[in-house]
Amino acid sequence: MPPSTFHRLLLALALIIAMPASAQNVAQLKQENTRLRAQVEMLQGQNCGSSMPAGTDWSGDGLTARIDTIRPGVNNHNDARITVTVTLRNTTTRPMALNYQSRSFNLVDDAGYQYLTHMHGGTVTGIPTANSSADTTAIISPGGSRTVTFVAARSMNRGQTIGNRFDMNATFIQVEDLGQGKVRKVRDFQIAFTNMPASGSR
Repeated sequence: MPPSTFHRLLLALALIIAMPASAQNVAQLKQENTRLRAQVEMLQGQNCGSSMPAGTDWSGDGLTARIDTIRPGVNNHNDARITVTVTLRNTTTRPMALNYQSRSFNLVDDAGYQYLTHMHGGTVTGIPTANSSADTTAIISPGGSRTVTFVAARSMNRGQTIGNRFDMNATFIQVEDLGQGKVRKVRDFQIAFTNMPASGSR
């Protein structure tokens, strides 16, 4: 066999042997790239989940709301109780009479359990509650604030626990005294927070 033919055969054989290795290397690189991308996305998701510490502001047209604390607990009747403290601030240049809209508060933990202020001894303090009527005397001055405390509760069955992160919604209404016993609702403020950790946790 002429040397040139022999060299050509060796070269072809070397290429055939090298091809699966190259293909395998490319496949391995692709798999590694996919795995690393998944890890990055997972870490980004974790960072997004923990990037809203208690105290994150909600902002509306004329009002801001800030969660100061979320404190879970259990009473003597094995009812779960979550105490949520919220600071409301009037960002307008005029006084604002504000009420909490009855039964609008809703708190859900990351296990899917719901906590309400109108059941199992829950309460709302620090602001008047509007039912069929409203109170126009609770006025927040321009730039002023008011702290509202919600105690939301649920009955727990055996084996149930309280979650670690919470979504919260509540509605506040601005009202105006028209005189002669007449009160007008000016507007609603529907505040919402998502994935909020209990105070002292992240």
